[in-house]
Formats: sequence, C-alpha cells, structure tokens
Amino acid sequence: MIRVKCAVIGTGIFGEVHVHTYKKYEKAELVKICDINEKRAKEISEKYEVEYTTDYKEIANDNEIEAVSVCTPDFAHKEIVCEMLKNGKNVLVEKPMATSVEDAESMVEEAKKSNKILMTDFHNRFNPYFVNIKESFDKGEVGDISFIYTRLSDRIDVPLKWFSWSEKSGPHWFLLPHLVDLVCWFANSLPKKIFAIGKKGVLSNWGINTYDTVSAILDFESFYATIETSWIIPESWPCIVDFYFKLEGSKGRLIVDMNEQVNKISSDIKKGIFFPMIIGYFPIYNKPFGFATLPIQHFIDCIYENKKPLITIEDGLNNVKIIEKIVSSIEKGEIVKFI
Repeated sequence: MIRVKCAVIGTGIFGEVHVHTYKKYEKAELVKICDINEKRAKEISEKYEVEYTTDYKEIANDNEIEAVSVCTPDFAHKEIVCEMLKNGKNVLVEKPMATSVEDAESMVEEAKKSNKILMTDFHNRFNPYFVNIKESFDKGEVGDISFIYTRLSDRIDVPLKWFSWSEKSGPHWFLLPHLVDLVCWFANSLPKKIFAIGKKGVLSNWGINTYDTVSAILDFESFYATIETSWIIPESWPCIVDFYFKLEGSKGRLIVDMNEQVNKISSDIKKGIFFPMIIGYFPIYNKPFGFATLPIQHFIDCIYENKKPLITIEDGLNNVKIIEKIVSSIEKGEIVKFI
C-alpha cells in the first residue's frame, strides 16, 4: 500500500493526538514533526520514533510530504497554513481556522489557488453521541428545531496552567468553535442575527486579559440557539470539561450530556472524585482510540481517495465569521446582523 506522507506542526496536547494517529493509521506515513520548543519536539520525536525540526519551512519545502496537520496555538495558524498550501500540501488545521476573518480568508484564498484540501478539525462531528442524535434529527424523529441550548466550558487550570498564550485566545476562540459548528451543522444554515454578552475579571486578576465567560444567541429566524462558554470553572470540579447540548424539536428532544461520565476515580492522590473523559482520545495498548482520531483519518482518506472532506472550507470560514460577530456584539452591546 502506498501511504500518504504526513507531518505535524505543533506538538502540544492535541498535536500529539495527530502524531499518534498518523503513526498508527495504515494509510499514513508520519515523516516529520515540528515544534518551536525543541525540548518538546525532541520528546515527541523520541516517543514516536520520527524526525523533528523546529522550522516549519523545512516541512513546507519537503516535496515528499503531502499532508500536514497544523496544531499551533489558535492565533498562530495563518502564516503556517498559507506556507503549506503554497507548497502544495493538503492541510488539516485545528479549530478555529483563525482568530480573525481576514486571516481565515487569506487561508481560503491560498487553498483555492493551490486546489488542495483545507479542512478544519471539528471533531465533534465524529463524536458518536452527536452522530447518533444527528441521524435521529435527519430522519425527522424530533421534527423541526424550536431552539438549541448548548454550553462548553473548561476548568480554570486550562487557561492558567496549560497554555502560555491564553490571553491571545479565550473561551470564545478556544471552545465556542465547537458549539457554533454543531449548531450550524444541525441547522444546515447560518444565523441571521447575533447578540452576545461577555464578562472579564477573574482571569484578568491573574494577568490574562481575556473573557471569563461568553454567552450568545444565534437567531436563525425559524429557531434560535443559545451558546455559552466559560474558562473559570473551579479547579476542584471533577471533570476538566463541562459539555452539554439540548435540541428542542416540534416533535421531541435530543440531549447529549458529556458530563455523565461512566468512569469515576477517587483516591488520596486525586483529592476528591475525578471524572476522566476518555472517549475523545485515549491510547489503548499503544494505539489511538476515540472520536478525536476519526477526522484525522478522514482527512487522510480524502487525500488517498481524492474526495472532498465532510467538513468544507466554507464551514471553517463561516465559523470564524460567526465568532468575530459574537465579539463585535459584545463590544457594541447590541444585536449585529450576520447575513
């Protein structure tokens, strides 16, 4: 079997998921990884037995590499993605595609020029819980959408301890892309109007000038969706993520509650009860397991089989446009038009 030669740029927490997936997927051959943090790059290089570099242009100039995952921080996608596309690479970029519409549009323009894939990794479209209720919805089992309520929040240790770049992002860029994508995926349309509120204070007291919480109403005219996100859940909360989705239909209701974890761990070390979320990604006997690996495999399948991804280039761009409008609504304190 001729395998698709791959590289990963950015080997942080989620970048490692891409590395592991490419390493083990039978249609992929992991050629090289890149990280500006050489200590981290070397660690991942040794763990997965793959060559590393600290210069992403080395990957761009490698003519053998066909597919690249860009897993750098939220704000640091544009230059790398555009460089890869200019050099004939297919690109899978972590959400959000960018943190400005201007950057996202530049990336889309390069993708169209190169005629290569540019896919945003909205991995909840591969989450079996959401795939299951989407199938029920598409069959008409709950009727038309009346409203959607969904929230996705993280414990405060995520912005305080996980990243050095939290101030350049925020829950609205780091988490809301998932919710916006899910709502638009179910609606199969885009909102007409948006109203949002955001609050600061907790994180700014820690020297991180970004939103603590953001809530938005997306008005699709025939229904509305309320989306919420926060980066200040107490560190004592038993699960890192708070994730809930509810769709009220004219004939029924659909709910996904990712907080109802089957696994619960209590010990002196954990100091309380801990709910590990393992269905997204969890290595089992050195093989990647979980829905977070599926869109990465789908990306390779699309290159291998010369087909279009389920997640379109417009999906990634519109996602950025909606979040930028959410920020605009917060700043203006008024309803803003989207379409």
